[in-house]
Amino acid sequence: MNEEFIQGLQQFQQQALNLQNMMAGLQNQMPQGVEGTDAQGAVTVRLASDGLPEVIKAASDWQRRQPPEAIGAVVVEAYGAAMSAQMEGLSRSLEESDWQSKADRMDDLLAAPGPSGAAAASTAAHEFPEPDLRYVVPRSLDEVTEDMLSAFGAVEQLAAAPSEPVQATGNSSAHRVVLTVAKGGLVSCEVDPQWASKQSSIGLNQAFEEALADARGKLGAADAASGDGVANLQLGGLLNEALAILSDPRRLAE
Repeated sequence: MNEEFIQGLQQFQQQALNLQNMMAGLQNQMPQGVEGTDAQGAVTVRLASDGLPEVIKAASDWQRRQPPEAIGAVVVEAYGAAMSAQMEGLSRSLEESDWQSKADRMDDLLAAPGPSGAAAASTAAHEFPEPDLRYVVPRSLDEVTEDMLSAFGAVEQLAAAPSEPVQATGNSSAHRVVLTVAKGGLVSCEVDPQWASKQSSIGLNQAFEEALADARGKLGAADAASGDGVANLQLGGLLNEALAILSDPRRLAE
């Protein structure tokens, strides 16, 4: 097989590994269980790892702090405060771990041309754990290469096609609370003010829980349906096959 082609594949291996590991490192730096509260302390929102609300909780004296007609907007305000706190925590964590310097160094190394860039990237990649390929049994290089080229072509077509962000709306019993969410964020919250004016924090929190669970379930189903095209490409499996081949010089000679 052409030596230059093999070197190109090996450099691609390092680039893919570095990107994959750096994204995993960034995800690990994300603060978990962050909470935010509106300015008056009527509602607190705790974030889940996916960026959506995990819990929406009204204070026991919420009616003294906010009027019923404002409670929907208050939920969005509390969510925004939680997101801001999470981003501040992430920024501090990245500074403490010197993550930005690692990212800049990786960019410089990958920009180096030819074998020197691949070797330098390989050295830098040891700062991150490599994927476990012990149980990957790859097909021939020709088969994997053909499938990867087809998959990349399909990804380009999917990326070029315009798509609206996936959203889902969840409701509590009798639609007293309506939450709209998108992947990674709360879009809106509507609360029936007449109903809310008669509710304690217990009743309001129960409605929040119902609407949030409904919205999460619907978003998961909608997201899975919209992602079927990408999921069917099995990019993760193809990449692991390619990495397994590139890590074994004997397979490159086949």
